[in-house]
Amino acid sequence: MATMHHPLLVLLIVLFIEIINCQVAFESLCSPEVGVAGMASMDGSNEFEIDLYQSKFLPEDTVSLSIKQKRPNYAINEFVLHAFDYDGNAIGRFDNPQMGDLTLNHHTCSNGANVVYADQVKGRGYSEVPLEWKATGIHHSLDQVVFRATVVSNRQSYRVISAPLKRRLSSEIIPYHDQSINIDYCGESQGCLIVPQQCNNDAKCDYALSWQAIDAETAKFHIVARAQGFVGVGFSNDEKRGDDQVILCTKDAEGHVYVHNMFVGVQTPQYVFRGRPSYGLREADSYSNATHIICKFSRSLSPHTENLGDNDGRGRDRIDREKFVDLKKPHFIYPIYSDESLMTAQGMRIPLQDIAIVNNHPVDFERRIWPKSHPQAASVLAKIHAILNIIAWVLLASAGVMIGRYFESLWPDYERLVVMDSATGAVTGEKYQQRRRFSYFTILPPLMIAVAILTWIAFFCILFELDWKWTYGTHHIWHSILGVVVLICAFFSPIVGVMRPVPRTKRYCVWYWIHWVFVSLAHCLAIPVIFLGMDNRRLDLWTWCSWLLFGWCIFHFIVQLIFEIHACCRARQEYDRLQGAEHYSEKNVDLRIRKESIPGETWKPALLGIYLCITLVVVIILILAVIFYQGY
Repeated sequence: MATMHHPLLVLLIVLFIEIINCQVAFESLCSPEVGVAGMASMDGSNEFEIDLYQSKFLPEDTVSLSIKQKRPNYAINEFVLHAFDYDGNAIGRFDNPQMGDLTLNHHTCSNGANVVYADQVKGRGYSEVPLEWKATGIHHSLDQVVFRATVVSNRQSYRVISAPLKRRLSSEIIPYHDQSINIDYCGESQGCLIVPQQCNNDAKCDYALSWQAIDAETAKFHIVARAQGFVGVGFSNDEKRGDDQVILCTKDAEGHVYVHNMFVGVQTPQYVFRGRPSYGLREADSYSNATHIICKFSRSLSPHTENLGDNDGRGRDRIDREKFVDLKKPHFIYPIYSDESLMTAQGMRIPLQDIAIVNNHPVDFERRIWPKSHPQAASVLAKIHAILNIIAWVLLASAGVMIGRYFESLWPDYERLVVMDSATGAVTGEKYQQRRRFSYFTILPPLMIAVAILTWIAFFCILFELDWKWTYGTHHIWHSILGVVVLICAFFSPIVGVMRPVPRTKRYCVWYWIHWVFVSLAHCLAIPVIFLGMDNRRLDLWTWCSWLLFGWCIFHFIVQLIFEIHACCRARQEYDRLQGAEHYSEKNVDLRIRKESIPGETWKPALLGIYLCITLVVVIILILAVIFYQGY
């Protein structure tokens, strides 16, 4: 018998040592930095997370949360979880006595708050540990709480911090930046769903929804609706309501608004995950006032799924994956808003609404619509694109249009001469034509060729900047489409110009109008294209630049109107042109030749000079604005 006592004693000693080693010794449980005896501590944000099931709290609320794995690892063994205020003081209470086979311990701090911990875990550990925290004893000035956890996994200590749990604002208090949706940015920096569709700002709209891409996987939604019961948005695979995922923001009797992720068959909504109303949603904020309910949330474009599983292979949260909408595929969306309460005697019910799905096509949420911002200076290629187009169309093309349209008679190809009697000085009535070295036609083709070259260089610069891809957004689409039209007209304009036939023939008349269409269309569209280019995310110039260009457009119109009125008045004065006449001075020794007087030959060049000087100043200012633009 004595010989058997020694093996038993050794076995008991080994078991005792194993029990001691399995129990983790936590140090300074009430401090933000909890130590673990014999273990180094490291950042655990890539391995574990603290998932808050709610984004807001009120005093005495019970908040559900969990410590969970972010990816497959050695699981959660021992842990400590506590809530802290700004000053690092533990606040609130955890009251969970036990979770399955996991025994939870509580340590009360000197201020009455407590922390929850497990210092001895049997088995392989846990992928998720759900807990509850009660906001008791919270100071009235505290506006947010942060949870901290120390997780032991595979004999390594990890530090984990949660996102802030913010205090729910009193009803009627809405942050200024959340009060409205800027409908002017719809299609430019955000997608929108508006009811009624013709309303021009969200103050006059019954319902306004906007969404923006946060990154390639996440979208942010913002709802402002005129309602007092609940608002939301539905995602549907077809153009009919029913069997859809809906996000509902419901208002309670105190005016507080809560965000729910739900699935609705016909009228009866059900939580996607019972006990976790906002499961699958992030950064949920919601408010209300006397007229509107405002709701904000973010969600993944892909179905919200957990990649981890329990031992039986099923998803650890036991939810129906088919209830999640995959927004990486196009979906119809429809508005939800009502003054009625979501809660009825028969339970939660969405009342029947005579609101059709107002978008007649599925929404592609993967289309990259980025928030409008001015984070940094535009790229060098974008600036070159802008500068070349400003020089080409504000300066050179405008000068070419003025000269080609109103200075043909003043600077013609052939100068008209009249013959005078050398003795009496009287005009004999005889007229001649003499070719000029300088004429409007020696100016116009080089100008338009320069315009075409600069436009094409600018086009290739922006194509290279965009990596040879088409751009998106309402402003960008119209800037691109109209820009391509201008580009084509600029290409053909000088080609048609050098094919000019003999003047005052039928062919000349046809040529004149073809050339006029190309030049006029290009110039009329180029200036609006420049306006659109001043207001986009790549080169969003200051507002005064648009006003400067607008003022120049008025000045250009006034100058062109003066020239046009003079041309109309002069059109009544007909004079003969001598075709092919030659002047031989040696055969007219007793005659003198002088230049024929042309109306406007004095003031028209002066007005053109003033126009070109002012235009040049405007162009220089705009070029400097583009060069020195550094974002704002």
